[in-house]
Amino acid sequence: MSSEEENNQPIAEEETSERETEYDANTGVIIEVLEPRCYWCGKAQPEIKELLESNYQKKNQEEIEIFLSCTHEHESKTRKFLNFNERFYFIYIAFMFVFPIILLTLALIISQHIFSIGFSLFISMGIGLLIMPLLGNQLVKNIGLKRSLLLGRIIGVILVIIGVILILTFGLAYFS
Repeated sequence: MSSEEENNQPIAEEETSERETEYDANTGVIIEVLEPRCYWCGKAQPEIKELLESNYQKKNQEEIEIFLSCTHEHESKTRKFLNFNERFYFIYIAFMFVFPIILLTLALIISQHIFSIGFSLFISMGIGLLIMPLLGNQLVKNIGLKRSLLLGRIIGVILVIIGVILILTFGLAYFS
């Protein structure tokens, strides 16, 4: 029997069960394969002839972050944002975590105006996203920093608008 005929022969049940159990044992392993993309615009390498590799080192830290960019302009914009992010990250933390905790504490203490204090959480988080629209590294890797910043600011504006509308509607209903 030739090797081609052997390959075309039906596989015995014992062999298939061994292969299935071998395959089932590795189902928990997920391998993520991403094309190299520009960190700023999110364009993949096939669309661009060549990506530039850049290094960025945070102040007072030894680790070096490597990011790819398609042009020198995108590299400089990415560096500008990373520097801005490093300098003003504490504002983001304040608006996203500290102010909401303070507002919730005030809402528990002053239960008379609990609705306005509670709804001001939307405003606090919205302002935090407007100032520093950080949505996560995975999103930046998938759609690029430029689109991620736009999406973060849109979400921030929506949160501020929702907070103002809720405060005004419930405030008018409460005081009338």
